[in-house]
Amino acid sequence: MGSGIRDVSEVRVGRLLARPGDGPCLYGATITLRDGRVAAVEASGDPASAGEGRRFIALPALTNPHDHGRGLRHVAVGARDQMFELWRPALYALPPLDPYLNAAVAFARQARAGVGSIVEVYSSIRTDRLLDDAIAICRAARDVGVRLSFVVPMRDQMTLGYAPDDDLLRRHDPRDHDLIRRTWLYPFPSPGEYMEVVKAVAAACEGPLVTIQYGPNSPYACSDALLERLAAASASDGRRVQTHLLETHTQREWADATYKGGYLRHLDALGLLSQRFSGAHGVWLRPEDCDLLAERGAAIAVNTSSNMRLRSGIAPVGQFIKSGLDFGIAIDSFSFDDDDDAFCELRLTHWLHSMSYAEHALTPGRLFGAALKTGFRIANNADGYGAIEPGAPADLVLLDYEAMAYDAMAGMVDETDIVLTRACNRFVERVYVAGREIVRDGKVLGIDFDAVEAELLARARAEHAYMDTIRPVLQRSQATLASFFKSGGHRAG
Repeated sequence: MGSGIRDVSEVRVGRLLARPGDGPCLYGATITLRDGRVAAVEASGDPASAGEGRRFIALPALTNPHDHGRGLRHVAVGARDQMFELWRPALYALPPLDPYLNAAVAFARQARAGVGSIVEVYSSIRTDRLLDDAIAICRAARDVGVRLSFVVPMRDQMTLGYAPDDDLLRRHDPRDHDLIRRTWLYPFPSPGEYMEVVKAVAAACEGPLVTIQYGPNSPYACSDALLERLAAASASDGRRVQTHLLETHTQREWADATYKGGYLRHLDALGLLSQRFSGAHGVWLRPEDCDLLAERGAAIAVNTSSNMRLRSGIAPVGQFIKSGLDFGIAIDSFSFDDDDDAFCELRLTHWLHSMSYAEHALTPGRLFGAALKTGFRIANNADGYGAIEPGAPADLVLLDYEAMAYDAMAGMVDETDIVLTRACNRFVERVYVAGREIVRDGKVLGIDFDAVEAELLARARAEHAYMDTIRPVLQRSQATLASFFKSGGHRAG
């Protein structure tokens, strides 16, 4: 625990959305906390009775059920927004980063945005350093004070794209082959070795606020043997599984060409789909896919801003609702304004999927159910979240309601409407996780954020020579991949 984080026994606020989107606003509320949970909630009916807390409105802290924990943002190293399949290789330009610094900056930004639970899908599968990296990342989460689900990354095929690596490498400029082999391609662990890595990470890192998940990078990047093995392990130990799932149209075309009997049916036959499974994105899921996932009790992590920035499309949330498929709302290290604004992400998702003509609209109740209840389950493998009531986890976010609603006419505006319309980073004042205050006056308490971010950037800039070397190779690789996809190479089956 960072030196500034403290246990809290009582929180007093002028307004309380105890059941956001599904209940009235309570006034002059006192929330009693004990042993990391809500012990009691009382309301006087008068905001002024909260004293100094009268300007705040409280609701359950938000969740981020899919992220990559990147303190150094993508565009800072030239990974500009574009088609996902061309953007992804640009991540190889990321310089070697200290995993603690990178994660601490990312987690602190999210905590300042009102997020209490985070799923980090780690991007490196270098098993020689994965345990040490995981320990450092989980320590960063503990120092910041957030709940963390660390997703152990796994893949054993198709690093370069939707074809065997040797085939795609031959398409690349011969002068780049050696660097690509040394930097991007290396021997993959066996399924058994991956399971041992998960056990080691879990033994070293799991705790009251940290869980571990299996993380097949994407089903296309994993052999059937690996998927089958991790599905069986998940069924045995109860740990969750998260993977990227049909994020792009190109992936959909590859899946259709490769699995004539149905992509999701194939994954189901391997035992992958269950109540422990979550798929990130799901932009190109079809109705029958959604029905199957719902039948299995699975969930989707929707990433609205990321899908727009990477030109992937808009998730079929209306179909999710129709099928009864649970979904959470995530940031994916790719927020709309590159600022990890979780409330903005909620607002964009709400707008897109609550059109007046929508047959299955994303109502405020459904929105907050996704953002809180489902997001928490994906992140923490636990139910019982989404309301501030006795027995619930004591994760709260306090917004400066008086500043948000400075011009609101008395009796004319509903508090939920103000939150949905105006809540954003600058109004987040305090955040509590498991009954501990981790943000106060908009500042994280567990780390010196400015100093940690400055150190991260200084170390990244010191690696400029590496980035200079890799950049022309990446540009040629992106041109090669663009030609491959344009020619329909991914549809070869």
